[in-house]
Amino acid sequence: MRKQSDREILKMTAKCVTAVSVFVFAAFLCFFCFSKRVKADSEVVVSAVARQTEIGPGDILIIDVVADRMPGITDFGPILFNYDSDKADFISFEQGKDLANYVFYETKVGGELTITAMDQMMNISVDDNGEEVITSSFMSENQVVLFSVILRLFPESNGDIDCWISEVGEFRASQETISAKIGSGVTMPINRAGMSSDATLASLKIKGATISPEFNPNITDYSCSVERSVSELQVNVIASNLWAAIIIDGNQHLSMGENVISINVTAQDGSSHMRYTVHVERRESDVPSNASLVDREGNTYTFLDAPGDVVIPNGFTLTTKNINGYSVPAYVRDGVTSVLLYLFDGTQSPGFYFYDSTAKTVIRYDPENTLIEASSIHKIKEVPADIAIPDEFSPYQYDTGSMVISGYSNNEGDFIVYLSDEKGNDDFYYYDKNDGSISLYRFANKKAEILYSYLFDVFLVIAIIEAVIITVTVYIVRKMVSERTNPKPKRV
Repeated sequence: MRKQSDREILKMTAKCVTAVSVFVFAAFLCFFCFSKRVKADSEVVVSAVARQTEIGPGDILIIDVVADRMPGITDFGPILFNYDSDKADFISFEQGKDLANYVFYETKVGGELTITAMDQMMNISVDDNGEEVITSSFMSENQVVLFSVILRLFPESNGDIDCWISEVGEFRASQETISAKIGSGVTMPINRAGMSSDATLASLKIKGATISPEFNPNITDYSCSVERSVSELQVNVIASNLWAAIIIDGNQHLSMGENVISINVTAQDGSSHMRYTVHVERRESDVPSNASLVDREGNTYTFLDAPGDVVIPNGFTLTTKNINGYSVPAYVRDGVTSVLLYLFDGTQSPGFYFYDSTAKTVIRYDPENTLIEASSIHKIKEVPADIAIPDEFSPYQYDTGSMVISGYSNNEGDFIVYLSDEKGNDDFYYYDKNDGSISLYRFANKKAEILYSYLFDVFLVIAIIEAVIITVTVYIVRKMVSERTNPKPKRV
């Protein structure tokens, strides 16, 4: 076997080094390309997109500001949206429906709208190192509408109208910033001549209700439901064209069950018409089926509709509250923590109860023994057998003019009542007959007062004796000092 020469070994070594170098270069190139691709994929492109394809003077123009993706964004902005303010008037701003968990902040100056937003439902957790990890409540790899801008073209507008994004700010995901760039804008010709034949609506909303399906100018039939207490609805519509005539009928004097609201739209040319219909169900009950709550003692109460002739305490107004996962009618008063609910406990007759959501306490409302203060609710109770009433207090009933309060009074005119507060705590309260206010009452310990009085007298006598002794001592000392410093001459 021929022995390899040094030259051949050198050649083979060179080939190996070259092969390794090529491999390393190729790996570096792949890594570089991959890194660039990942960076490109993490970029968010923000663009302005028009919903209409043709517009004319007086028309509504809706521009959606979209992101091509939302890779777990917790907050973004400021996004500066601009439009030709000499061609159109700003009507309204709407946040994207997919971003319902975000809170939006908007400012408008001239033809520029500034938008920032933050995810209010972001999740915060802690990793193994004790560091906070923040994740967005929404993410998508598809295009997302961030917000929409509704404009109305002026009647005299002509030529083209431009809408564009001049700044996108920052898009932040957890602890990092995602690069964002400006995409396309909108340039649309205002090309209609003559009168408009557009009889569509650009927007249809009913205050206090949600229509189904979601509004679309080309869908004319909708439905919604309202509570029993609602007898009239406010219908807010925007016509696609400024000169379209709109007549709304059926939104007043709603009856129980199904009602029909009609919105008739006549275009500017007078010959084009559209009729939108909303079927409204006025529920016979304001209370969801099987709605109930459980107090801290484990007692179950069922929500009921309050009768029409029921007497509501002064200062309380009807509203809707979410209690125990149910949207139910509740009566509230400014300054009072508890809400007033109409409940059935399964044994007593249905009635009003005060409910404190923090303490989970339920107190039945009885006009004859419930004191309603500006910021508290108290119920009159009998004094338990193990609670002592001081000798100087005796049973007394005070007539306020609206109710008779059973309590205790002394010779000085103090009137106290044993009450239970909203959290279920019982105690004696001082009742001010002048203004009806109440405050916690603490009894003075008479034996202690007498003892303190005796002690005071004893210490007073001791103090006087000490003062006399000190005075006499000072006098004697001064006299002795005086005699030594100024001795009297002796007679010879």
